[in-house]
Amino acid sequence: MEPITFDEIISTLAKCGRADLISELMIFENKIVDPDWEPPSFIGREPYSCSEGSAEEESDIEVEVDEEGFHSLR
Repeated sequence: MEPITFDEIISTLAKCGRADLISELMIFENKIVDPDWEPPSFIGREPYSCSEGSAEEESDIEVEVDEEGFHSLR
């Protein structure tokens, strides 16, 4: 976590009057704030895009229901 983000969290908790949570965070401050942390430079693409189709397009699926109420594909 970046030091600026940590400070924003502390500021927000102070505005809400949560001194108890601030004191808990201060205990772990050295473990939470990593001065060597950098945001990732590579952000992978989503495995599926909005243009790749949807389940609505697969309307030709045939389903069979047996006497016990179980559904199965034909």
